Amino acid sequence: MLDVLLQPTHFFRALAERKPNLVAPFFIVIAATTAASLGQVLLLRLLPGLLPGGWVVQMVLALVGGVVVGMILWGLGGLIVRLLAGPDSRAWEVYGWANVPALLVGLVLIPFGALFPVTADLPPVPPMTDAEAVRAWQREYQQVVGSAVGTRVLQGLGMLGSIWSFWIIWSGLRVLAPARALWATLAVAAVSLAFTLWGILAQG
Repeated sequence: MLDVLLQPTHFFRALAERKPNLVAPFFIVIAATTAASLGQVLLLRLLPGLLPGGWVVQMVLALVGGVVVGMILWGLGGLIVRLLAGPDSRAWEVYGWANVPALLVGLVLIPFGALFPVTADLPPVPPMTDAEAVRAWQREYQQVVGSAVGTRVLQGLGMLGSIWSFWIIWSGLRVLAPARALWATLAVAAVSLAFTLWGILAQG
């Protein structure tokens, strides 16, 4: 694990000599998205929510959602690498291992959210029959979450984790598919940063 974080070129040279194994890369992505989902719920647990059942129900939904999102990300991320870097790139392995920094960020988010939850004097959620009031409440909620110090700190950590992941992808493809390493890495980075920017703007 330390090799892929600190010496990814050495890690992928050793990987190239072994048979493909998708189990560990798959579970790294699943664990990363699940940890991030749980941490997000803990961070926002003191705020009123639209879903009934409180934050315990939200934790269960976060677990399920983290698994589903992780499967989608692993599939799409690996597919982008495979299409642009070719069949020798071991795309889903490279993409999965490159999510180790995201896993670290998720593991930081869980205790951070537990210790420093977002607090605000938000009004109760209005009745769902009043669509305009619900939309106004959601806008206020998003402003509170987006302006919270904890949210900004975690967004910064997430961006650093993404850049670290792109470096790992590039390092891995330089070993496995050197002729296409740059373009495949740039494509993954562009898609990832687009989703990250969209999430930040949605909370702003």
